[in-house]
Amino acid sequence: MRSLKPAGARNLMLISAALLLVFGTLAVFTASSFKSLLMSEYQSSTVFLASHVRKILAGLVAGLVLYSLPQEFLKKTAPFLYGLSLALLVALIALRGSVWAPVINGSARWIELPGGFRMMPSEVARIAYVILAASLVSGGVIRARTGQGVTWLTLLAIVPAALVALQPDFAGGMYILIVMIAFLFLAECRFRDMLVLLLLMLAFASVVVFSSEYRRERLRSWFSPGEAAEASTYQPEQACIALGSGGMMGRGIGRGRQQRGFLPEAFSDYILAVIGEETGFIGVMMILGLLFMLLMSGWLIAENADHLFGYLLSGGLIASIALGMFVHIAVVTRMFPSTGMPLPLVSWGGSNLMVTIGSLGIVARVAREGVVR
Repeated sequence: MRSLKPAGARNLMLISAALLLVFGTLAVFTASSFKSLLMSEYQSSTVFLASHVRKILAGLVAGLVLYSLPQEFLKKTAPFLYGLSLALLVALIALRGSVWAPVINGSARWIELPGGFRMMPSEVARIAYVILAASLVSGGVIRARTGQGVTWLTLLAIVPAALVALQPDFAGGMYILIVMIAFLFLAECRFRDMLVLLLLMLAFASVVVFSSEYRRERLRSWFSPGEAAEASTYQPEQACIALGSGGMMGRGIGRGRQQRGFLPEAFSDYILAVIGEETGFIGVMMILGLLFMLLMSGWLIAENADHLFGYLLSGGLIASIALGMFVHIAVVTRMFPSTGMPLPLVSWGGSNLMVTIGSLGIVARVAREGVVR
């Protein structure tokens, strides 16, 4: 793939994204049809599918708009976007429990918008951090190889991460911090600074986890499934059953059993398990292969960007998508404790879907504006 020119890498990235959206739409339909029938007063199996298609269309509009914006515009508006994301996070906490910020499963993570849309401010904060950090480092305002520069980049991530954790969404806050670590690596931060940050994050995460019985139980179910409460191991066990029962070729599209009331969040947080049950090992490898092509082509675009801002911006956004993919896979296969993380471009989930498509629009713009010649 390294022999690909940036235009070719951009085309490969966009083709991979389009195929993932098509296959993801099919997976969302088969995974959600049973629940849709139960929830719909008209006995319709397409309630969640219709919502998913609307979100894809909204994401495509967002991606086209961001693709049309010059990088200089993003660079200049980065502080405003970052400030807006913080304002949305503060508003979410202030409105918690209201019709604008309903509490779902004990957490207020979404702001309700007109037309049935929901927006997750933590997704906006993640992309806003990458744009602002790339702008400040490329402009010489922050030097990543100095202690002061690392401190500022860390603080810029800690503020939205802390606000996300207050929702409460501990995993979402950690996601932003891990994206920060990936960005520091791209910005060539000193290894000792990154090591110190990782140790501090590990210590803080340990304190937070062990201060909550709910989080301790989740961690216990990961380390010792046989000793944990049945409720905490139910979803991971059902996901593994779905993956294992698919075999090499799968049961057939629409013939999966686990999403029929056995596997909660089947069309969002555990959609890879449904794909594995219905299409088997071959289907899972196809989806992972498309994701790999998308990430590698995006990385080639970042490597060939003709200026530091484009490199850090596209590299940071691709790293963010990659981290979400790895977490989803790790949760479904019980390598990580259970946490809500959609599979990029495949799972049902409006904010993540739109932010991912928007991020790819920005990366495609980097490929269009210029490469090393």
